[in-house]
Amino acid sequence: MTSGGCYSGGGVATHLRSRSSTTIEQVFFTMKQPVNPFHPGEILLEEFLKPAGITQAAFAEKLGWTRARLNELVRGKRGITADAALDLAEALGTSPKLWLNLQGTYDIAQAMKRRDVA
Repeated sequence: MTSGGCYSGGGVATHLRSRSSTTIEQVFFTMKQPVNPFHPGEILLEEFLKPAGITQAAFAEKLGWTRARLNELVRGKRGITADAALDLAEALGTSPKLWLNLQGTYDIAQAMKRRDVA
């Protein structure tokens, strides 16, 4: 293991410590979140499908999804699951983490809006 961590057999980390005095919490809580992030389905459509000239029907077929499932994602009616992230990453040559991070950022922004309204 790198970065000053110790590892004990059996799959249990017994001691992990960064060399930096900055904690993960400090990093995450000081990072700016996008005020109004796009739904990952909109990013899929605008940044991947449209520029490549790929129709939703053709892409759904490539993924092995129904057209309805892909269309719900593109319209923001469906979120990205871990399985969907794997499918998208494989088809587009991206990382599954990209899609899950986009979904997480969107979900957090929506939850914050709901709390501000309540």
